[in-house]
Parts: sequence; C-alpha cells; structure tokens
Amino acid sequence: MSPLRVTGCLLVLAIYGVLLTAGCTPTSQAGPDRGTAIVIFVDFSQSIRSETRALFRQDIEGRIIPSLSPGDRLLIAPISDKTLTEFRPLVEATFPPRPSFNGFFDNVLNHNRKVKEIDAQAGRLREEMAAQVAQVFGRRLGSPQTDIFSSLVLAQKLFHDEPRRKVLVLMSDMIEDLPPYRFEEITWNPATHQKILTQLAERGLMPDLSGVCVYVSGASARSADTAAQIGDFWRTYFERSKADMDPSRYAHVLLHWPPPKTCGA
Repeated sequence: MSPLRVTGCLLVLAIYGVLLTAGCTPTSQAGPDRGTAIVIFVDFSQSIRSETRALFRQDIEGRIIPSLSPGDRLLIAPISDKTLTEFRPLVEATFPPRPSFNGFFDNVLNHNRKVKEIDAQAGRLREEMAAQVAQVFGRRLGSPQTDIFSSLVLAQKLFHDEPRRKVLVLMSDMIEDLPPYRFEEITWNPATHQKILTQLAERGLMPDLSGVCVYVSGASARSADTAAQIGDFWRTYFERSKADMDPSRYAHVLLHWPPPKTCGA
C-alpha cells in the first residue's frame, strides 16, 4: 500500500474516532420523537347535555384521533362519581414507534419499508379507535354526580413514569358536584379558593401534574358569572398542581389543538 493511501486511511480512522468520542456518527441526526401520551376524561354525568356530548365525540373522532402518530398513546376514561373505585378505560391503544435509523448499520430500503408498515398500522389503529369511540358514545353511560377531583388524582397515577409527552384533556362542564363540593351552590371569592385547595391537600386530592399539558373543553355553568368564578378556581387549582394550563385552553370547545411541542415541556 502506498504511503499516500496509508495516510488517507489513518486520517479517516482519526475522524471516525473523534466522532465516536463526541457521541455521534457521520450520519447523526435528531433523535426520534418520544411520542405523546394523551389521557381524555369525558364527563358522562347528568349535567352534560346530549348536544355537548355530541361535540365531545366530534372532537375526539375528528381532531384528536387523526392527530395521533406512531409512538403515541391514547386513553379515554369517564368522569363519574366512582372514578377512583371503579376505574376502567373506555378506549386504550398504544401506537408502535417508527424505527430509528443508523447510517452505518441500517439498509435504507429496509428502513423505509418498516416505516411504511408502522404508518399503515397506525392508520388501522386510528380507524379502530374511532369505531370504539362511536360505540362508547352510543351507549347510555351516565353518572348522577361529577367527581373531577378524583379524576385528576387518577391522571397523576396514569402519567407516573410516562416517558412520552403528557397531555390531559378534560371534556366536562367543570362543575364539581360531589359532596362536600357543589360548585353551583358555592359563594365564590379568593378566600373560598384557598379554603377548598387547603382541604383538597389535606385529603390527598391535590395531584402533582408537573409537565402535563392540560386542555379543558365543555366549560359552562348556569350563568356567565358562575362560569367565570369556576374558571378562576380551576386556573388557580392547575397552577397549584404545577400543570401547564394556559387560560386559552380552558373553553367551552376544544381550542388550539394539536398541542404545541412546548406545552408541558
């Protein structure tokens, strides 16, 4: 081998060694998307009117499910008066992630074929989930009371050790009516907010929702003033629970979907 060729080989090996030391390869690229875990709690209590439930279903089928990608996870559960004691998901699915690509070891054609297979599987899962959602909303589910606080405690458990980005969607009028809290009968003021939050913490009902991106769809009440007072309480609650809850995502309808990458980051 000529001295020039030997020198060239040594130079290539030296560059490769530097790249490995730096923790990358000549084909290094951004790491794969870790996916998103979406938990949806749907209020099936008697205070939710049929047209509001129809909007919930429409948003799930028409906006949330189509936004799901390989690597994502979706769980839909009811808000009821027995959320903690009789919890059972209504719909649940995990999408397989796309395979990562390494330019040194992976064949491009095989990698692209695997990606297409995963994408096709995700498409089938979206169709299956839409059919399951239609079945859920076609049943006569109902609850005499609404226990939102327990649903949020359960959300903390569902997101525990979740490596994906965490998104919580509450489809509810946000009117807690399980004793001792009946939101439409409370005289609201800042002192009331503090009193309820203190009681919840003492009862172990103040979850840690750090890193959770929160959406509320369906917020309403008998009067605009009551709705505003209840909304103020929930914004204080989510701030106390360390959730990422922007006021623009607390509304009567699902706004600003899909979530930006910065939400809950």
